[in-house]
Amino acid sequence: MARLDYDRYGVQGGDVGAFIAPEMGRLAPDHVVGVHVNALVSFPSGDPAELDGLTGPEQERLARLQHFQDDMMGYVHIQATRPQTLAYGLTDSPAGQLAWIVEKFKEWSDPTAELPTDAVGRDRLLTDVSVYWFTATAGSLANLYYESRHDPAGWAPRSPGTVPTGCGVAVPGCRHPAVGRA
Repeated sequence: MARLDYDRYGVQGGDVGAFIAPEMGRLAPDHVVGVHVNALVSFPSGDPAELDGLTGPEQERLARLQHFQDDMMGYVHIQATRPQTLAYGLTDSPAGQLAWIVEKFKEWSDPTAELPTDAVGRDRLLTDVSVYWFTATAGSLANLYYESRHDPAGWAPRSPGTVPTGCGVAVPGCRHPAVGRA
């Protein structure tokens, strides 16, 4: 950001970026004015007391988190364990790359949309796919998951940051496109 002549800036992250953005705040608190994450996934520890007193909406979010963990995290597992195998399939096949991205848009966008293009539009969908296809970066992205999973320092406890931090939380039943759903 200094090379772009920015002394103060905000940082936003989703998916892997939800772990990177807060770290940027910890590393450069004099420059980062605030951190926002929209996919900071934190799983309960397993202690039943941790779940005592959850409100109805919190229980619904927890159920959605459990569904995500059980049925929608295959992409994390394959990228974290076999990134190079996946890279060949996504880099060698435009249809494979399209299918990979479309599946994510279908699962992660507006649940009321019949098709992913109904939620985000064909141009946006094809732009996202094109970025990965033309730059052949599906493999380097997948490798980031592998490196993160296999780096013990990445999972070490960290002290809380001092930069103001916000986390987007889906509101059950909310269909407003600016809010989205988790």
